[in-house]
Amino acid sequence: MKRIIYIAVFSLTLASCEKWLDVNDNPNSANATVPTPEQRLPPLLAQFADSYESAGTRAAFLSQQLAVTYAVNNNWNLTRWYSNESSANWPWQAWYVNAAVNIDPLIEKAQEMEAYHYIGAAKIIKAWGFGALADFYGMMPYDEFNDPATITPKFDDGEYIQSQVLTLLDEAIVELGKTQGVGAAGLAEGDIFNGGNVDNWIRLAYGLKARFLNHTSKLSSYDPQAVLSALANGPQIDEHSTILQYVDETETTASATKASLQYQNNSASRITKLYYDYIMGNYTGAPTGSNDMEDPRADLLIPSALIDGIFVRSLGVDMQSDLPKSGPTNADRQYVQLRRNPISPVIGGEMTATGTWYTQKDSKGLLFTNAEARFIEAEARFRMGQPAEALAAYKAGIRSHMNIMGIAAATIDNYLNSSSVVQSAGALTLSHIMIQKYIALSYSPELWVDLRRMDFCTDQSGNYNEVAGIYKGFNRPSHVYVDAYPNATDWPRRFAVPSYEINYNVEQVLSANPNADKPTYLNEPVWWDKP
Repeated sequence: MKRIIYIAVFSLTLASCEKWLDVNDNPNSANATVPTPEQRLPPLLAQFADSYESAGTRAAFLSQQLAVTYAVNNNWNLTRWYSNESSANWPWQAWYVNAAVNIDPLIEKAQEMEAYHYIGAAKIIKAWGFGALADFYGMMPYDEFNDPATITPKFDDGEYIQSQVLTLLDEAIVELGKTQGVGAAGLAEGDIFNGGNVDNWIRLAYGLKARFLNHTSKLSSYDPQAVLSALANGPQIDEHSTILQYVDETETTASATKASLQYQNNSASRITKLYYDYIMGNYTGAPTGSNDMEDPRADLLIPSALIDGIFVRSLGVDMQSDLPKSGPTNADRQYVQLRRNPISPVIGGEMTATGTWYTQKDSKGLLFTNAEARFIEAEARFRMGQPAEALAAYKAGIRSHMNIMGIAAATIDNYLNSSSVVQSAGALTLSHIMIQKYIALSYSPELWVDLRRMDFCTDQSGNYNEVAGIYKGFNRPSHVYVDAYPNATDWPRRFAVPSYEINYNVEQVLSANPNADKPTYLNEPVWWDKP
């Protein structure tokens, strides 16, 4: 599932050899001091996106959006909530090795040139990467990760890391508000996320603050008003969203180095029945009535196969059935893969898969959107006892996601006015909000954060409960990894520690958590997941 996006290629490794005459850096020889901020930023953003979206794909198997229908491998293990050391590796490696170590050199170079907007963007990425992966793994090196004198860095807990993340975001906002120095490159020269729009970066920082603050919803310290205050300065319209537009040179290009991460990561994935049912409004308590309308995203999110001239939608893999234990063969066309195949079908020919909106070669990476901001708002207002405002935000979140996907405005209006969407503030539940957010955050690592915060579909005892639970129908898979989840109240709470740390830094790992080498470590809640 790992991919590296080569947006720009610059080697930032240090050269330490003695030269006969060492007067200046050679501008034609790459090292840690030559590249300018606008040269450094594109690969940093690309490698962050690789780590972030690859974490999202892995989380999507645990979150029961994705399934597999073939022999045992890492992805199949993830569907039974088993993240082993190998499957945990790539987001960690892409972040630390390819991204995080290049942030401070970028900041130092930008300070020399008074390129303050680059400093702001770099600090946001540092905050975002560490914040997202601390939620993913629960603990990771932060203070000592970039100390060249420390070979075995200590692990810091996610709560401490979040405190640093919030500080970084505040610092980034200050830097982005400064006027750049004379001669400093404009942010547009290196910005592949927001095209140099400084206002979008500031709104991203505030949006991420709201996201991280909202993670504490289980804790007594949770402050929904602080969440709303941050959101007030975050994305307000779809154009404020931070979205990575992947590219592919032609429809038939063999090289996929510029293709979307989800295209690369889902070569043989299938959707689950739960994901299918959420899109189709087929779950306990779903809005319904005499004016029902199918979700216009259905054909964009559910792949189909063209069989005998007729498009037939994929079935969803039922994770509570016996199917995940053995599965149909790849030849079973009832379960259609997520990649389009063939990429360029012959007129009149058959297609084994239409693909989906997220898994096109040139699709978009929805990193932080107005849709997410509106669903965060809906949750916060619901918790504050503001049902009318929560309903408006819930509808705005649906509209935003559909608009980003390119659905016609009139179709969106018709759907939002139908009985397939909650129309009364008194009828709105937290479950309605979170299930719509589940769809809008497809394949995002943030989705798994929400599932954990909401305790999946359980009651206060931790047992599955269709009535009391938020994510209706989300249950333990039939092939759950019982060594890690021996009890009915056990659910996936964190990813395994990657093998690099187990192999070369195990003393620090076990010092941070003595249970880190045990299977049940996977069901230990991270800091904000504890009531």
